[in-house]
Amino acid sequence: MRRIEASGWDEFNQSAAEWDEAPEEMTQTGEKSPILLNRTPVSVITGYLGSGKTTLLNHLVSQPGMDKTALIINEFGEVGLDHVLVESAIENTLLLENGCICCSIRGDLVDTICDLFAKVRAGDLPAFDRVLIETTGLADPGPIVRSIVTDEAVKNRCNLEAMITLVDGILGGEQISQGDETVVQIAHADLVLITKGDLCGTEKLDGLRAEVRQINPDAEITVIQHGKVDPDLLFQPWEHHTFPTEVETEIDPHEEHGHDHGHNHGHVQSISIVHDAPIDEDRFRAWLRSLYSLRAPGLLRLKGIVNFADANGPVLIQAVAGVFSPPARLETWPQGHPETHLVLIFKGLSAEDVERSFRANVLR
Repeated sequence: MRRIEASGWDEFNQSAAEWDEAPEEMTQTGEKSPILLNRTPVSVITGYLGSGKTTLLNHLVSQPGMDKTALIINEFGEVGLDHVLVESAIENTLLLENGCICCSIRGDLVDTICDLFAKVRAGDLPAFDRVLIETTGLADPGPIVRSIVTDEAVKNRCNLEAMITLVDGILGGEQISQGDETVVQIAHADLVLITKGDLCGTEKLDGLRAEVRQINPDAEITVIQHGKVDPDLLFQPWEHHTFPTEVETEIDPHEEHGHDHGHNHGHVQSISIVHDAPIDEDRFRAWLRSLYSLRAPGLLRLKGIVNFADANGPVLIQAVAGVFSPPARLETWPQGHPETHLVLIFKGLSAEDVERSFRANVLR
């Protein structure tokens, strides 16, 4: 799936399985067991909504040697979309839906990793030499890390090699000042990638580096553009993994979060809208213009593939915090057939009201 940039929309362009008994940690000579030395490395990529995780993955999966990577993509919402936007040649791609890895489906992360090994052993999947996990933009990485390094079914087969956090070069400072998920994600990082470096001045980048350093003095910080980064930097074995226990945030404890039909993460919800028939582009633009003019602070993320009546193909739209990326035309329909598929993540709004407004203003 290749993307072709489309023009227009200037008004929006603002800034489980059973396992053998686990081996002992050390041999009688004091050296690590050979089995433990050969554990499969695991890297976790996290970052707030719109920070560029999908763009980074699209770059990574095209690099030599990535075909032996097991990719687990976790999405926030009822119907996932990121996995069809990742132009993946990786066969072992699994999608965890209906919640965050760190919350209600935390157990499914362990089951999924174990299932990967079981399927390789059974000959159902090719062998892999690395596991790469992309979290949702709202994830607290702490429980994810703890699952990997403490769960008996995982820790003797996998080694957490790198915790990678993406920070939006444009919006990162504001997101940090809000003291929410971004702070927690940075606090856990071995490597912080400041994205969209081509859109930021030196002074802004220096200020953002300083803010990141205040949260996590030990993290390596690198500025990247268009998701391009050397895989060797991402996948080197870092010497430390931080497990902060007293990060000041306004997030409710994760154990109290529910992922019901509204897909609630604290005060954050998501909705997926799927519509088969072509839609009118002018009405769709007018609906977005109205929605963002009235509710911009509450609209955290929009990602969608739209079936416009006159577009002759799928159009990808994305927005974060009211800032729209240029629409991009795709050569083929990711789902194999024409349909509009929107995923909106927001707070302080009613999912029912959002869907009702779409149907009333776009489908009328």
